[in-house]
Amino acid sequence: MPLRSHYQQLTEFERGRVVGLHEGGFSFRDIAEKLGRNVSTVHCYWQQWSREGIASRRPGSGRPRGTTVWKLHVRRMAVAHRTASAAEIRAAVATTVTQRTVTNRLL
Repeated sequence: MPLRSHYQQLTEFERGRVVGLHEGGFSFRDIAEKLGRNVSTVHCYWQQWSREGIASRRPGSGRPRGTTVWKLHVRRMAVAHRTASAAEIRAAVATTVTQRTVTNRLL
């Protein structure tokens, strides 16, 4: 399930259920109760779907993290070579990140 931050995020399956149940005659309150979500979450999603015709989340804002793909690889390198410094791990992983980023990922 995706992370929830300042608002509730619906899964792909739940978004489909919102559309299907509402078109089937259920109220937003009934749908929210069935899904275990807030009525405002269900209503806001329905408004987006009826306005834009899409059933997927918008892409998030902000800079994407530079370590998402290789984060586990850095940790494996650090565990396998306990005495290696951050500079050595960075060189072994062969990516364009700073030593500070490598250190932060190991914390």
